Amino acid sequence: MGKCATIMEENRPRLIAAMIRDGGKTISEADPEISEAIDFVRFYSLAAEKLDKESSPLGVVVVAPPWNFPYAIPMGGIVAALVSGNTVIFKPAPETVLVAWELVNQLWEAGVPKSVLHFLPTDENEIGKHLITHNDVDSIVLTGSYETALLFKKWNPSLRLLAETSGKNSIVVTASADIDAAVKDIIDSAFGHAGQKCSASSLAIVEQSIYNNPTFFKQLKDAVTSLKVGDPADFSTSVGPLISPVNKNLSKVIEELEDGEEWLVEPKQLESVYLWSPGVKINVQPGSWAHQNEWFGPVLGVMNAKDLEQAVDWQNSVPYGLTAGIQSLNEKECEYWIDNVEAGNLYVNRTTTGAVVDRHPFGGWKKSSFGPTAKTGGSHYVSMFREYQPVENIESLKYEFKLTWEEIGNKSIKLGDTESERNFKRYVPYKSILLVTEEDFSKDLESFIFWISDLLNINIKIISQETLLGPDSNLDLSLFQKIRWTATSQEIPTQIFSSGATVDERGLSQNGKQELLCWVKEL
Repeated sequence: MGKCATIMEENRPRLIAAMIRDGGKTISEADPEISEAIDFVRFYSLAAEKLDKESSPLGVVVVAPPWNFPYAIPMGGIVAALVSGNTVIFKPAPETVLVAWELVNQLWEAGVPKSVLHFLPTDENEIGKHLITHNDVDSIVLTGSYETALLFKKWNPSLRLLAETSGKNSIVVTASADIDAAVKDIIDSAFGHAGQKCSASSLAIVEQSIYNNPTFFKQLKDAVTSLKVGDPADFSTSVGPLISPVNKNLSKVIEELEDGEEWLVEPKQLESVYLWSPGVKINVQPGSWAHQNEWFGPVLGVMNAKDLEQAVDWQNSVPYGLTAGIQSLNEKECEYWIDNVEAGNLYVNRTTTGAVVDRHPFGGWKKSSFGPTAKTGGSHYVSMFREYQPVENIESLKYEFKLTWEEIGNKSIKLGDTESERNFKRYVPYKSILLVTEEDFSKDLESFIFWISDLLNINIKIISQETLLGPDSNLDLSLFQKIRWTATSQEIPTQIFSSGATVDERGLSQNGKQELLCWVKEL
């Protein structure tokens, strides 16, 4: 893969042009995406050297990326699957096929055989459905909406789906914030790529003393109205075009003001249906449509919270948990926020976009992820593309499991050696997990599960598939953060995936490091 990274670097100008042409990316957005893709290639190649030699590839992997990151995201998925020993079918987003064609040709030129990397551009129609549901497909890597992930599972319940899905992200601004820095980071987070990033912050939740400070809104308004909207090929452009005319959710947030809401800066359509000046809607109310929904466009909502505790409650109340930010110069406030916020990527005094491979691996909780996946750009991602040996020796498994937990559990592990920022990851156990088993689940394995429960302090309930799906079952699935489904005699009903819990379909593994990852969240 070293040769591929060199080819990618040599083709940087051509790739930027393709992203401008297909995706409407500004130069300042396209250029770092290429660097991220190069990092993926190099990092995953090294990570693959540490794979368990007794594990095996999944088989045929379909990579179905989004249009908003048409180069880095598919390159990461393809390379992770390839270096793990799989065959890949690359189905690019229909909006950005030119970028995808450049990408796949670079991999072929670097020596990846066409027999193991296939290029299959198709519309979202019956051809795409046939691919997703084909019996020879072993896994799909999806970056898209949660609804799309559910649809794929409905089409093919037995499909192993690894998906990064939607986000409704926000930045909390406390009374201790630097207003200048906060406004800059809010603007960058909300309006980069015209707000069309899953990590974009469409909400700022502002503590009352800052909300009532005229300086904050004056600077926010000045910053928003100074952004230049226009041709993405122009170096001075800050906000480029939308990928398509205004969609349903974006139309609703632009055209409707809910109770109490008003425009600080009203968005305006410019000379094209694809070009919109950015807007700011203030006094967004808790529980309102604008508070709870993603809209993928250049509109920012602002909420007025009485204190940090209320701000965190509002930040957590959305059904997603992808990225979250805080602006505060108070160390205790930041520590409280880190301990209580519910999102996969937490950003303190910086933007909520622009994750960097290895330094801040990317991935979320709740409806921001789907299936047994791991953070992209992290040390465990390539391992998701392998099958592991089932449990054979419980005592050996316990030893490796506990040793790994003592090494990484509930600790802040520093990432990278940069002096300009501090990056950490943590592994935190889920609070409650439902383990669904076959009727004949062994007593030894049951004892092992209770041992995990005691070691990690997780509330684990074990139930057979037959009992859970029986006519007398009234178990409330909303009580569980995760459902571990190890039963294989029946397909998982699609309503299980609508429960709001993370659903992990991997069986219990003899590999202690991999097994531990099934019981903890990576922050």
